[in-house]
Amino acid sequence: MVNYETASQAATRLGVTVRAVQKWAKEGKIQDVKKIGRDWMIPTDAVRPGEKVGKSKKETDFLSFPLMRGYSGCDFEKYISSLRSEEEKAMARCEYYYIISDFEKCTIEAEMYMDSDNSALRSMAATFCVFSNICKGHINKSFHAYELMKSTLKKSLSGEENKNNLASVILCAETVGLQLQLPVENSVGIGEYIKFFKNGVMAYACYLKAYGEYMKKRYERALGISQLALNLCEDEYVISKIYLHLISSMSCINLLETETAQRHIEEAYKLASPHSFIMPFVENYNLLGGLIENAFKLAHPEFYAKIIQQSKQYNSFLYEFYGKVGDKPVVSSLTNTELTVAMLYSRRWRVKEIASHLHLSERTVTNYISYIYDKLNINSKRELEKYMIL
Repeated sequence: MVNYETASQAATRLGVTVRAVQKWAKEGKIQDVKKIGRDWMIPTDAVRPGEKVGKSKKETDFLSFPLMRGYSGCDFEKYISSLRSEEEKAMARCEYYYIISDFEKCTIEAEMYMDSDNSALRSMAATFCVFSNICKGHINKSFHAYELMKSTLKKSLSGEENKNNLASVILCAETVGLQLQLPVENSVGIGEYIKFFKNGVMAYACYLKAYGEYMKKRYERALGISQLALNLCEDEYVISKIYLHLISSMSCINLLETETAQRHIEEAYKLASPHSFIMPFVENYNLLGGLIENAFKLAHPEFYAKIIQQSKQYNSFLYEFYGKVGDKPVVSSLTNTELTVAMLYSRRWRVKEIASHLHLSERTVTNYISYIYDKLNINSKRELEKYMIL
């Protein structure tokens, strides 16, 4: 005889949301369910899809960023079906939906695992909810996910977490902290944990390590790490290679190696455009110093238009998120061109160099700098640096 409980009761028992249980029931991922009116009734011995009875999820390692691990951009459904568990398949779909900017689908998948017992899975779900909710303008939800990710990190570091799961939690914390440029309290850095990753995830961890060096203005080191990782990358690590080419471009811009920077962003485009993977460019738009305009505006106008549209929205909501998190100064009043000029000028580029790079006259660049100073109510480069997302 089968005993039943409500979806709400099942959600509490399984440590997931009611929404997750309802979705599993609807898709036939839980056996012997019943529907009475609009309500699902769940067997009391039901387990999560892919989970064996009697085995705790805490005993299982969760492999981070399953799409990044080896997806070459070919048959998405075939790749998903090759993954070992429902949790990995769900997170792979989150990755895919996020990188093509389908934020609604991303959050629907991710929210179901925000209260998972598995720290690595919970942290990854929170990471996708941070970014997707920022892109949707759901700042409170994003902040909640940010706090969950931080508390998961703190708990994992203070407990007896196995090394693989701990490495995954740290990878997520570094992704959020570096990309949003809000270093996460208690984070220990990704450096000593890179060895716990494999395949494309190791390449992405190298990107984070390079990004950390970039944030410290060690541009030569950042470039060296990214170049080494690119040389070791297999062809199927498409997503990781996109990020590595972008951090290489950002580093080269700050070393005034504009031709090399241009080459790297063009390589990133070749990898991303067949699959509409635009979010790596959106996330790093402010730091690419006009390269997106130079590389895409005329040569690839449709790809360029998607990036510009999404970056405006992303930046606008990101500034709201900063207001929620703390007192980080922001530059929401600047246009995209003003922001690019401000970033380059704060990096000690001369007016002549900025004009040549952006295909503007020197007088126009000088006027832009005056507008920037007026909008921010500042009088020097030193003050400007405080406002730049560096």
